[in-house]
Amino acid sequence: MASPAGISGHDGARDQLLSHLRGLDPWQLEDFKLALQCPELLPEGARRIPWADLRAAGPADLLCLLEERFPGRRTWEAALRVFEDLRLSSLCERMRAELHGERTAGALRGVCGVLPDYWSPLSGTGQNLSIPSCFVSEMSQVCRLQDPNQEEPETLEETAHRRRYRERLRTRILALWDRTPWPEDHIYLRHVTQREHAELRGLLRPRGAGAPPLTMLLEGAAGVGKTTLATKLVLHWAEGVLFRGRFSYVFYISGHWLAKLGDISFAGLLALDWPDSQVPVEEFRAHPERLLFVIDGAEEVTLGSKGSASRPGADWYQELPAASILVRLLKKELVPEATLLVTAGPPGGHALRGLLLRPCRVGIPGFTEGDRREYLRRFLGDPDVAEEAWRRMQGSETLVRLCAAPLACWAVCAGLKRQLAGSPAPAPGAPTPTGLYAQLFCSLLAGAEPGLRTGSSAGQWRAFCSLAAEGLWLAAFTFAGDALERWRLEAPFIDGLLRLQILRRVSDCEHCVTFAHRSFQEFFGALFYVLWGAQGSLGGVPRHQEMRRWLNHAFADANPYWRQMVRFFFGLLGTDLARQLEEAVGCRMSPGVADEVLDWAEELERCGAVSGRFDFLWLFQCLHETQDENLARRVLNRLPVADLDIQGCEHLRVSSFCLKHCQKLRKLRLSVSHRVLEKKRTSGLGTPEVADFRMHQWEDICSVFCSGNLSELDLSNSKLSTASMMRLCLKLGNPRCRLQKLAWKSMAPVEGLRKLGLLLRGDRHLTHLDLSSNSLDAAVSRGVFRMLGHSACGLKYLWLEKGNLSAAACEDLASLLTSTPRLTRLCLGLNPLGDEGVQLLCGSLTRPECVLQRLELWCCRLSTPSCRHLSDALLRSRSLTHLNLRRNSLGDGGVKLLSSALGRTEPMSLVSLSLAGGFFTTEPPGKPFSMCPPKFCVPFVCNSSILEDHLSRFCPTTPRLEKCSLTAACCRPLSSVLGSSKSLENLNLLGNNLGPDGVSRLWMPLRKLTCKLRKLG
Repeated sequence: MASPAGISGHDGARDQLLSHLRGLDPWQLEDFKLALQCPELLPEGARRIPWADLRAAGPADLLCLLEERFPGRRTWEAALRVFEDLRLSSLCERMRAELHGERTAGALRGVCGVLPDYWSPLSGTGQNLSIPSCFVSEMSQVCRLQDPNQEEPETLEETAHRRRYRERLRTRILALWDRTPWPEDHIYLRHVTQREHAELRGLLRPRGAGAPPLTMLLEGAAGVGKTTLATKLVLHWAEGVLFRGRFSYVFYISGHWLAKLGDISFAGLLALDWPDSQVPVEEFRAHPERLLFVIDGAEEVTLGSKGSASRPGADWYQELPAASILVRLLKKELVPEATLLVTAGPPGGHALRGLLLRPCRVGIPGFTEGDRREYLRRFLGDPDVAEEAWRRMQGSETLVRLCAAPLACWAVCAGLKRQLAGSPAPAPGAPTPTGLYAQLFCSLLAGAEPGLRTGSSAGQWRAFCSLAAEGLWLAAFTFAGDALERWRLEAPFIDGLLRLQILRRVSDCEHCVTFAHRSFQEFFGALFYVLWGAQGSLGGVPRHQEMRRWLNHAFADANPYWRQMVRFFFGLLGTDLARQLEEAVGCRMSPGVADEVLDWAEELERCGAVSGRFDFLWLFQCLHETQDENLARRVLNRLPVADLDIQGCEHLRVSSFCLKHCQKLRKLRLSVSHRVLEKKRTSGLGTPEVADFRMHQWEDICSVFCSGNLSELDLSNSKLSTASMMRLCLKLGNPRCRLQKLAWKSMAPVEGLRKLGLLLRGDRHLTHLDLSSNSLDAAVSRGVFRMLGHSACGLKYLWLEKGNLSAAACEDLASLLTSTPRLTRLCLGLNPLGDEGVQLLCGSLTRPECVLQRLELWCCRLSTPSCRHLSDALLRSRSLTHLNLRRNSLGDGGVKLLSSALGRTEPMSLVSLSLAGGFFTTEPPGKPFSMCPPKFCVPFVCNSSILEDHLSRFCPTTPRLEKCSLTAACCRPLSSVLGSSKSLENLNLLGNNLGPDGVSRLWMPLRKLTCKLRKLG
C-alpha cells in the first residue's frame, strides 16, 4: 500500500475513498457537501470549495474537487474530519486504519451508509413517525438492515421511457437549483432540514390496505424551505434512491409555471414535461395509485371562480383553464387514487384547505433556534460579539421569527454586523427590523455601480418601489417582463438589483423576476409611501389616500401580506433612517408623511375605529419602530382606550415606549404573561442590567395610572413577579391615581391583594372593584375586607365570584356590608359559602346601615336552611331589590319558605328573584308564587297551571323563563298567552327542553296579527 503522504494519488486508495463517498446515502452526501463550507473542518489554511461547484456534484465529481483543493494526504484528512463531524464512527475507524496501512476485518464487510446517532423516531403532526431505513447507493443495498417499515424494492424491469423521464426530471430540478443564486457570505448550515426529510418520508409511507390516498399540505412562512424540501423529494426519486418502489411516476407542477398557461387538458399538462411525444397516458390511468403529484406554490394560481365554473369531471383530454385543471387535481376528481404533496404559504394554505380532501398538514418551521444562533455565530466570527448580538436579537420576537427563513436570517445578520461595526456600544434593547434592513440595503448600494446611486436613477427607484407596493396590493410576487416595461424599469437597473441579490430570476421563467425574499418586497413597498410623489401605486388614487386605505386595511388584518410592510412603513418615518435611504437611493423623501399619519390617526378616533377589535399592540409595535418619541406622543395623545396582552419582551418594550404617552387614556385592559417579568430568565437574559431595564419598562407602563385621566383599569390574568407587583401597587396608591373601576381577577402573586387593600383604604374615587377568581383564604380576605370597610371608602360594586370564600370569611364580609355606606351590589357566585355563611350575611342585610340592593348567591352550595334566613331578610330589608339564587339545591321546602315570604302583604323592596337551575320536584312550590306582584317575576321549575295563571294575571312584558326545565306541556299555556296578551314583547325560553311538539304549538300564535311579541329566544 502507498504511504500516507501519497495515498490519495494511488489508484487503489483513490478507489477506496470514492467507494466511501458512494456508500453515503443522499442525505449524508448532502451533509458532506455542506460540512465542506465550515472553515473549522477544513485543513489549516485551506479555502472553501464554492457552493456552486458542490451543489450538483456526485461522488466522483466531489472527489475530484477534494483532490484539486486539498492535494495529497490532505484529501483524506479533509474527508476524515467531515466523516467524524457526521458521526460515521465505523467508517472513520476504517479510514484511520487505511491511513496507517492497517486493514481490519471490518473492511471486508463493505462500505455501508451509517445513520448518524441523532436519527431516531420522531414525533410530528400529531402522530408518531418512524424513520424508514437509510437509502444507500446500489453497491451497499445488499448489506443494509431490514426494517418492516422500509419500502419494497422494485422488482419489475424499468421501461426505457420511464428512465428517460427520470433523467429529464433530474435535469430540470438541478437547473432550477442552479438558477437560484445566494449571497456570497451566506452560511450553509448542516442538518437543518433532516428532521423535515425524515418526517416527510414517514408521512409518505404506504398507509396499508383500505387506507385513503394521501394528500399532504406543507405550510410555512415565505422562504423557510417548502420548495427546497419538495424539489429534494422529486430529485431523489429521479435519482432512484427515494420512493422508487412506491411511485412509478412523480410529477412536479410549479404554481407560477401553471399560472402562465391558458386552456389545456390534463393529459396535455403532463405531456409538457415529457421527454418525447409518446406520453404513456394509459399507463398512468392503469395504475393511478403509483402516481405522486408535487404541486409547489399552489397559491400563485387564482383558484376562485375558475375552479368552480366547470362541473366536476375526470376527462383527461377536456381542455379547460389551467386553474380549473389544478382545482380538479386538488379535489381528487381527476386522479382519486394518486398521492398529492402541496406546498403553500399561510394565506394560500388556508384557502387550499377547503379544496383538499382530508389533508395531512405539516408545518415547515425553517431554522430552529439553535440554527439561528449557530448561523449568527458563524456569520459574525467572534463568539463574544455573536453572543451579544444574539442577546439583543432575543429581545425582539419579530427578528427571531423573521430569521426562520435562511435568506431573511442572512439579511438580519448582515444588518446586525454593520450596525455593530458602526456602534461598538449599542443602546440597550433589541434593534428594529427596519433599522437592520436599512443598514443592509444602504451598505449594498454603497458598493454598487453609480447607475443605482445617482440622481438620474430616482425615477427608477420610485417605479421599483411602486411595483413592490402594487404587488402586495394584488398578492403578486413574480413580475414578468411586461410588468417591468409598464413601470418603465430599465434592463441595466434590474440587472444591478439582481447582482445585489435584492432581486433574483424566477427559476422556471427566464424573463421573470421576484424579490429574493418576501420581506424585501415588503420593505420597498413601504418605502414607496414615504418617497416624494403624488401618484399611488395602483393609479388613479392619490398616494396619501391610497396610504390611508392601506393602513385601515392593515390594522383590520384584511391582507396578511401587509403586516410587516406597515411596520417597515412606520420605521421609515424616523428621520435618521429616511436621511440614510435618501442618500443611498438618490430619492427625496416626502416631508409630510408623518402629518398624514397623524391625520389618519385622528380620523380613526373620530369614527370610533380605535375600539372593539382594533389591534392596539400592533399600533404600539409600529410606533416603536419609528424610534421617534415625539411622533408617538402626537399619535397617542388623544387615545381614549387600549387593550393589551403583553406576552413577551418585545411587547413589554413597545408598551413601555407608547403607554407613557397616552395621557388622555380613560380605559385600559392590560394582561401580562408570567414569562415576561419573572425573576429568573434563560439564554443570558437574566443579567442584572437586563432585569433592571425590564423593570424600568414596567414602571413606564405603570406611569399611565397616574395621569389623572385613567378611570377604568383591568389587570385580570396578569402574572407578575414580587418586585413588579410592588411597583404596580405603589403607582395605584399614588394620589394622582383616580381610578373608578378596577378589575383584579386571577392575579398572581395573590399576596398583592394585601398591599392593594392597604392602598385602597379610604379611597373615595374607586366605585367598582372586581376581585373574582383569586384564592381569598381567611387571612387574605380578612385584611382586604377590613380595608374596604373604611367609612371613607366610596366602593359601590364588589365582585368576589369564584374566590374560594367559605363561611369563615362571611363574618368579615358581613361587617363590610354595614360599614361601607355606599356598597349597593355584591356578587358572591361560585363560592362554597354554605348555609352557615348565608346566615351571617343575612344578619347584616336586616340592619338599617346596609344599603345593598343586588346580591348574587348563585352556585354557593345553599340548601333549605338558607331559605329560612333569606326569607326573613327579604321581609326586613328595605334596600334589597335583586336576589340571584340560581344553581343551588334549595329543595321544595326552601322554595315554599321563599314563596311564603313573597306572599305576605307587608311592603317588600324585592323586584327580581332568580331560581333558575335549582333542584325541585315538579309539584307546585306554593301558590303564593303565582300571586306575586306584577313587577316581580320568578323563573323556576313550575307546572303549566301556575305558569298560565301568573302570565295571564299580570302580563309581564319580559318574563324570565330561561333554564326553568320547561317541557312541551308548558307550551299550551304559553301559546294561549302569546295569542291574547297585549303587553308581552320579549320571551326568553333558552335552556328548556320544549321538544318539537312544544315548538310547533308556540309557532301557531306567532302567525296571528294580534301577537305583539317582538323577540323570542
